[in-house]
Order: sequence, then C-alpha cells, then structure tokens
Amino acid sequence: MFSIGCVGWGDEKPPLDPRKMSETQQNALSLDGRFQILMDKPLPELNSPGGAAYAASMKSDLTQDMFAIICSREYLPRIEFVQSMRTVDTGSNFRLREGGVVPWPAQNASYFTLVYEKPMSERYWTSLDDVHSPVSEDVLNQLFIIPMVKALLEFQRIGFMHGGIRPTNIFWRAGGSTPPQFGEALSCPAGVGQPIAFETIERGMCQPLARGTGTHVDDCYAFGMTLAMIITGVNPFRGMDDDTIIRHKMEKGSFNAATGSKRLSSKQIELLRGLLTDDPHHRWDAADMEQWLGGRKITSKSSDAARKASRHIEVGGKTYWQAKTLAKGMADNVAESVKLIENGTLEKWLTRSLADTVKAKDIAEIIESTRDGGGKHAHYQDQLVAKVCIVLDNASPIRYRNLSVTPWGISTLLAHSLAARETLQILSEIISGKFVTLWVNMQRESKVDYVPMAQQMERMHSLLERGAYGEGLERVLYEINPYIPCLSPMLRSYCVLSTRHILPVLEQVAVTGSHPSEPMDRHMAAYIVARERRSEAIFVAMGPSETPLRRGLALLSLYGEMQYRYGPERLPRVAAWLMPLLEPCIARYLSKPFQDKIRRQAAEAATKGALSQLLRLIDDPARVTGDEQDFLEARLMYLKIQREIASIQQEMTDANKMAVEYGRPVAASIASLLAIIFITMTLARAALSALG
Repeated sequence: MFSIGCVGWGDEKPPLDPRKMSETQQNALSLDGRFQILMDKPLPELNSPGGAAYAASMKSDLTQDMFAIICSREYLPRIEFVQSMRTVDTGSNFRLREGGVVPWPAQNASYFTLVYEKPMSERYWTSLDDVHSPVSEDVLNQLFIIPMVKALLEFQRIGFMHGGIRPTNIFWRAGGSTPPQFGEALSCPAGVGQPIAFETIERGMCQPLARGTGTHVDDCYAFGMTLAMIITGVNPFRGMDDDTIIRHKMEKGSFNAATGSKRLSSKQIELLRGLLTDDPHHRWDAADMEQWLGGRKITSKSSDAARKASRHIEVGGKTYWQAKTLAKGMADNVAESVKLIENGTLEKWLTRSLADTVKAKDIAEIIESTRDGGGKHAHYQDQLVAKVCIVLDNASPIRYRNLSVTPWGISTLLAHSLAARETLQILSEIISGKFVTLWVNMQRESKVDYVPMAQQMERMHSLLERGAYGEGLERVLYEINPYIPCLSPMLRSYCVLSTRHILPVLEQVAVTGSHPSEPMDRHMAAYIVARERRSEAIFVAMGPSETPLRRGLALLSLYGEMQYRYGPERLPRVAAWLMPLLEPCIARYLSKPFQDKIRRQAAEAATKGALSQLLRLIDDPARVTGDEQDFLEARLMYLKIQREIASIQQEMTDANKMAVEYGRPVAASIASLLAIIFITMTLARAALSALG
C-alpha cells in the first residue's frame, strides 16, 4: 500500500544528526505501521543527494536488510513515481518497498521517507577523480551491460527517467557474481547531484533544478558516458570546470570527448556512438541496446547537428563555426549579439557560410515580432537574443537573463523559486514571453509531441495576468506540478498532498499559536483551485481589497464546506482562529442585545469545532432579515416620537398663545370651582343659622 499524507517541507534542513537528538528522539520512527527507521543507526555510505540514509526493517520480518532515505526539505521527492517504482524488481535497481510519511512528534512535523532493500554490493566508484582498472569486454557485456539494460527497459516501460546514472551511483563489485544495481533516484528531482559530464549538452547548460524530468534517451546518454569511463578506467573530464566540459562536448561531440584517443573495439565503438550521439532523435534507447546485445547490427544515423560553416563568426572575442556553439556564445554576450542580429551580420552568416536559409528566415521574423509596436521595450535585448538562440540551437534550453532552463525544468525551478523567493520575475517573463511556444515550434521533427506542453504554457500566460487569490504564479505552480505539495508558509512543516489534509494540518498549526491572523494565503487558495477545479469567485471575495465582512464569510463558507466533505467533525482550534475574522459579520446585526446573543452562540459552536454550524449562526438569512425588520420598526417608532416632541417644542415657543389656549380654560375651571365653594359655604352657614 502506498501511503501519501503530509510531507515535511520548509527552508531549513531537518536535524537528522542522531548525535544532536535527545534520547526520546532516537526511538525508531514508524512508516505506515509496517516499517521502522532506526534513527540511531545512520548509513552514510548510502546517503543520497535528496536525503540521509538510516537502517530500517520490516516489523513483520526483521531478517530483511533494509535502509531508509529520509528526504531533506531542500528538495521535493519524486512522489509521482513511487507507486510505479514499487513494481520494478529486476535485481539491477534498488528495490523500493515503500514510500510515505513518517511522523516525527519531537519535531512537530513529518518527513517523506523511502524504504529500500539494501544493495548487495558496495558503491562501485567512490570518486570520479580516481583511476580504475579497465574491465574486460566480456565481463562488461555479460555481468554489467546485460543486467543494466534490463533495468533500463523497465524504467522505459513505466516512463521513469532515473536522472542519476553514473559510476558513483552504481553498486557493484567488478567481476562479482551479484548483478550491478542503479542507486536511489526518487528522493530529489532528476539531475540534482548529477555531474555535468553525465548530462547531455542541453541539460548540462542548466542548473540542476532547471534540467527538468528529462527522457529515457537522456538516461541512455548517462549510461553511455558511464560505460565510456568504465571501459577506459578514467574520467576524461577530470580537472575541467562545467563550461569547459560543455564547450569540449560541443566542439568535439560527446563520443569523441568521452573516448578521446583511447583504443576501443569495434563493438564498443558502435555501442558508445549510439548512446553518445548528441542528437536525441538518433540516440540509442534500451531497446536498441537489447538488439545490439543480441548481435543485431544497428547503424547510427548521421546528423547535421555538428555541421560547420565555411567561414567563422566572432562573438565575445571567440570564433564560432557551428550554430550550436554560436548560440551559447551569443547567450553569454547579449549586448554584442544584439548588434550582430540587428545589422544583418548573423543572417548573412547563416545564409552564405552555413547555407541555412530556414534559420535566417526564422530570425528575420523574430526580429519583427520581438519589437513592441515598432519600439524597443524593457528587456528587449534579452528577449531577442534568447529567441534567436532557440532558432540557432532548437535542442538547447531557454537561455534568458542568465537563466538557462529546459521547458520541462520550468515546473521544478518554479517550485524551488517560490519557496526561496528567487528568479521569480525571470520565470514569469519566460512564461509571459511565450518562449516555450517558440521552442516547440522550432522542433520540426517532433513538434507534434510537444504541442500539449505549448498549449499548457499558453494557458499559464493568462493566469499570470490575474492578481486575485487563486491566480498568478502560485496558480501556475500547481497547474504545471500536479503532484507538488502545497507550499504555503503556514504549512512549512507539513507538505499537504491533498486538499482533504488542509484542515487537519491547520488544526495542528493552530496549536502552536505562532500563525498569521488569517488561515489562508495565496498558496492555499491557488492549491485548492487547481486541485478541486472550483470557481475562483469565492477566492476573489477573500482578496485584501475586499471588505472584512466579505472576506470572513468567504473563508468560513469555504472551510465549512471542506469540513463537511472531508472532515474531521471537530475543528475547535481552527474555529477559534476564525472567530476574530467573523466579528464584522456579527457586528452587522443592528440589535446590540442580539449581537451579544450571536456572540455567545458562536463561541459555543466554535468550542464544538463545527464550522458549518458557525456559518449558519452568523449568516442566517432569516435572522438577518428579521433583525433588519425589527430595526426598521424601531426606527419608525423613533421618528414618530421625535415628530411629537418637535411639535410640542414648537408650540411651547409662543407664550401668549399658550396662555390664551391653556389659561382661559384653567381660569374658568378655577373660578367655577371657587364659586361652587363659596355657594356651598353660604348655604352651609344659612343652614346653621336656621338651626340655631
């Protein structure tokens, strides 16, 4: 069972040194309840560029010798290949037993972990600088190439590019009975940790994270370079820096650069020529090697990739005879290259010296299309040279503003850049400048294979122009990286691989107390939109320019729905986190006593962690309507009283009128009363006199 949950992720590296851990931290960590990782037993000899190695075992069978790679937070593991790699068991690759999440309670985090069966031999080469004894042809063919080709065929079957084939990542004892094994390759992106010598010219021009996933024939190239070193016993590029290696390959061709003047058999020459051809369309794959091993002769097709001009052209003080090497020279000397392009020198060289009218025509069209309305815009020179370089060398990466990236590498590099806040503007300009579309259009032989990629990048261009929550570079990141975890800073220690895990992780984040005022940011919004394909309207309401009332209701509505769909039933800490944001929603009720009542009810609902109930309390249409109706009636009564008071006050301003209107009746009443009293007294006195 392949377990996917939350993966440790962040800017800092995990403290995996057991010498710095407490005794409680040194206890075995558990993966899926079936495997245990012994953190007090590191295996540095099995370390990978993507993480540190530790002893591991299966709880149900302690006799099986295993090890685990705990993936560093510096790179994203290749989670998308874990399921398929568990099915590969050729004996010539590390057998993957499980991949998933290992909770680390002491760190309040989790780390993605890969559990493998331990290799049967030690690392073949420990250094590329050492000189080794050449291996005989028979031993190499029977005990090395045949088992390795089986593994490569399996990689090709599942669409997996290893990206780390080299003598120092192969485990074998030359001439031994155990088969060689390819080392670990899932803990980091393809190409990370891979020396340029084993990368094709195009991939070698890029920084490791910009190389992209690559293809099967890129692995075959690395295998061919590995074979060349094993056959000769030496690394032909010792002491060279990366630029020198690339130029050496460009000028001589990879086969000649790898073999030099070494004497090889005709069979070895045939094999290495097929694997190290610099034209990927003519390079051998694993199936070709299998046929070669069976004795079938495969003629390597010729290519004009290294065609030389009749006259050279000069850029940056260096002379160039080939379009491929010229493209690299122009990318390194932008200002000088612009002059060569605009004054027509480049077109003349292509037409007259290289006899390539197609490239000359393409460059003329690019000059016109790169101008903005007839004028020169910002980064015009960089864009012009980058596009011209794509025409000159259509297999090369996109080289723009000192960044070199393959079309496939944009996704991986963007993930790293958004976490590290580096090269974002350049990547944005590459996408908006439609460099990928041009690159695809230049792939004349296999353009149809790359059209979906160009169409995807066209869609990403439209997303970049939107600034709302759920859009922009963050949205592009999750659209072109379907397996990437959510990179929200709030989830620094928990890499969420599914939207259903967002609320449980936020509940854990809320425990720490050190969190932003709102449990939402651009990363989470973009992640939810991309993964669930929901409407962007609710995220527009969460934007900073919206009213606090709309933002609070939108956020509570979204999380209430997610809790209803995915659970858990109780989210008291998330509810408490949301309560301050809901105050404007409560304050919109006009009755102060009713506000107090809503606050008490909302506090009770928050304690239960029921977000849907909380939403119904503060956003009940019947309550809102009733409150507004009561307020209207109270306002009408108030106005009536005010009118009566005003009328009385107006009347009291006329004293004479008041005296006449109110004095006469009062005086008459008093006089009548006095008259009655006098008459009564007179009658009483008369009666007394009569009796007396």
